[in-house]
Amino acid sequence: MAMMNHRALVRAHTHWRPRRAAPATSAGPPPARGGRASRVAWLAVFAAVLAGLAIALVLLRAGGSAGRALPATPRAWLDAFSADVATGSGDVCSRLLSPTFSSELERQIHRSCASYYINAQVLSVRVLRILQSGATAAVEVRYWPRAGYTTFVLDHQRAGWQAVAIVPGGPLPTA
Repeated sequence: MAMMNHRALVRAHTHWRPRRAAPATSAGPPPARGGRASRVAWLAVFAAVLAGLAIALVLLRAGGSAGRALPATPRAWLDAFSADVATGSGDVCSRLLSPTFSSELERQIHRSCASYYINAQVLSVRVLRILQSGATAAVEVRYWPRAGYTTFVLDHQRAGWQAVAIVPGGPLPTA
């Protein structure tokens, strides 16, 4: 038995490749890979994926700008308002107050709406009554223990209820 150089066999094996057999019918050369049709197909797939991502981004932004939906009832609005004043999450100015009311509030207090509500004192409230007529509601509350009154005037938007005015003082007159 003769000794063989194992490295030479491994090296020779890694470089050797079998030859392709010629096609049985010679109707022409085999189609080239990466031809124009292949590039067009990949470009179409890429364009479809890009369009899908663009649509998804637009939908996410539209959903993100609205944030969570507005409260469905005047009572739910009051609960959300009270919770936000207590926690300071920023929903009062960005979601629970109408943009017109927020800007008017900022004009009158000469500071941002968010800074106003960050410093607001949290008080317990008792709901005196909720008056509703169509797309408008008035939520009358009494603060405890100081016994002050406030009326929140709400307007129903497509997404839910938003405040359009907050009237300090006594309850609204009975109709």
